Amino acid sequence: MRLWAMTIGLICFLMVLHGYSQEKNGKGMITATGKVIKIVAIGGETTGWAIDLDSSLQVKGKNLYRVEIDPDKKKIGGLENKRVKISGALEKRQGIERKEYWVIVVDKIQEIEN
Repeated sequence: MRLWAMTIGLICFLMVLHGYSQEKNGKGMITATGKVIKIVAIGGETTGWAIDLDSSLQVKGKNLYRVEIDPDKKKIGGLENKRVKISGALEKRQGIERKEYWVIVVDKIQEIEN
């Protein structure tokens, strides 16, 4: 009986641990188009770059019209105020002032013609 209870407890623990790792590390890959803009925030809780999306992105029941991006800083400057196609991992980040916000960690970005 005691072994059975310990086994069930271990299985429950592993299920919870697996769910937590999915939330933390299970980044959804997305592709979006929009205009790259430079942004600032009080306290520096920003990547410094965002994309104004051509069409809204629904994440966890919220429609996002602008999403921060975490790009290669050397390449992004030439794309400011230009339309791009971007693909990468969507991840939730935490901050003190902003609580939680969504960021696309850029895998690929390319300029597109209007």
